[in-house]
Amino acid sequence: MSTTQAIVSILIAGAVTVLLRSLPFWIFNAKRPLPLRIARLGQLLPPAVFMMLVVYCLRNVSLT
Repeated sequence: MSTTQAIVSILIAGAVTVLLRSLPFWIFNAKRPLPLRIARLGQLLPPAVFMMLVVYCLRNVSLT
């Protein structure tokens, strides 16, 4: 890969990252109320993620 190709690849990856991180702020702006499904996900997902982390960390622990 040439230097030009490397720079272009880095710029494209950076632009896609900025786009994906800013997309939720464009979609769910402060002018409109948050949809109920999205608000419900905001309540349910954090405990679910913690439970998955606990299960993942304890998956190889033997109780005997």
